[in-house]
Amino acid sequence: MVLRAKPRRHRRFEDVAQALSLAVAEMALLTMDPPWSVIFQGESITLRCQGPPVHKQQPTAWYHNGKLLEHTETNTYRIQNARYKQNGRYECQSPGSTSSNSVTLSVSYDLLILQVPSHAVFEGELLQMQCRGWKVGSLAAVRFYRDGADITKPYTSAMQLSIPQAKAHHSGRYHCSADMHSYLSLKRRESQGLYISIKELFTSPVLNVASSAEPLEGSPLNLSCITQLSPYRPHTVLWYLFYGNSTVLQGPVTSSEYQVPAVGLMDTGFYSCAVRTESSNVQKWSPRVPITIKRVPISGVSLEVWPQEGQVMEGHRLVLHCSVATGTGSISFSWHREGSAEVLGRDSRYEIPSTQQSDNGQYYCMASNGDSPARSLKVQVTVVGWHHVAVQWPGDGCRFRDGGSSTPYSPCWDLPASFQLLPPEPGNVLMAAAGRKAESELRAAGVSLHPSAAVSEHCCCWQRWGP
Repeated sequence: MVLRAKPRRHRRFEDVAQALSLAVAEMALLTMDPPWSVIFQGESITLRCQGPPVHKQQPTAWYHNGKLLEHTETNTYRIQNARYKQNGRYECQSPGSTSSNSVTLSVSYDLLILQVPSHAVFEGELLQMQCRGWKVGSLAAVRFYRDGADITKPYTSAMQLSIPQAKAHHSGRYHCSADMHSYLSLKRRESQGLYISIKELFTSPVLNVASSAEPLEGSPLNLSCITQLSPYRPHTVLWYLFYGNSTVLQGPVTSSEYQVPAVGLMDTGFYSCAVRTESSNVQKWSPRVPITIKRVPISGVSLEVWPQEGQVMEGHRLVLHCSVATGTGSISFSWHREGSAEVLGRDSRYEIPSTQQSDNGQYYCMASNGDSPARSLKVQVTVVGWHHVAVQWPGDGCRFRDGGSSTPYSPCWDLPASFQLLPPEPGNVLMAAAGRKAESELRAAGVSLHPSAAVSEHCCCWQRWGP
């Protein structure tokens, strides 16, 4: 069985397809020949509807004051022997296009008229107008005015006024005056005033910073120059320039984007962009945007201490080292001890060659790259002192006595052959100083000698590190 689509459903799909095609279609362009919006009664004029080329010839629709006038097989519509009833607004729609721009036609019965363009005049385009009398060659001493001011020179040639590259400030109300022959005399006459608005070809650009106006050092900087081109001039090619501190960074190019892969502090400054036409007859600048490059903040400040855990024997060296995980630029360091306002050092490394009991305390470092300084955690430094213990060998064993005792002891070389050093107590380090004969034996037993230990010929002075 063959299924056939219903005609109504088929027409619906055609309507949808037509609507979609119109959504992407170009706007038709309506012009007049001659190109004037004002003509004398009885004159003729041709309207032309320009749209995209189509494969199949289709009629062009014409509208007068919003109502369908007629369809023509060509893209032109002729008005002959114009009369007052043909005054008004005209539009057209050519095959494959959307509705055109509108043009206004005014059929005048005056003796003197100012003819201005029927089409929109955009920035950078030619603005031309002419002063005409009812009878050709009947005018003398033609003058042109804008907003009441005489602008005849330097734009005027005979009965025409031409401004080669119109600007926004050329908008205004124009009229002309002339001496007209009336029988055997000249009479000064003025035309009706007509307002001419010079259309904006594209909007004044705005410089857009993609992320932040205060990017971090080393991060990318993405700039966009934003402008809006008039839909009535869709084929105009725009060129872009980017400036940093009044220096051209890029352009002219057709791309509206500019990127700095990795910014540095030297990139701080005022940025702007400019947009212009290919012939440079229209050029506009954006406002300047301040961009300040910030250093990557200091973070992850850490402190290392040697010996580890911050316990150091009195007289030994203490080394502290400060480092940062992140941060750019020149980094300065300072060393501090809790409870003291004194700055102990200004390098990433701080060293005490020979520690004393007065060096006990909590230490920390500060790091800064010009912004707010960052602080490390505190580390406790403990300096452990020496305790002297004397050893006496009376022959029946050894006795330990405080080194402060005045009891005489045997010389170190009288140590018995069976002398052995026992391991130190947990947490203590056994240090010793002895006479010359016993020193080698102590070293062989793994006992390290404190550099400040005293040597006596009358006793062996043992020193134990610990509380």
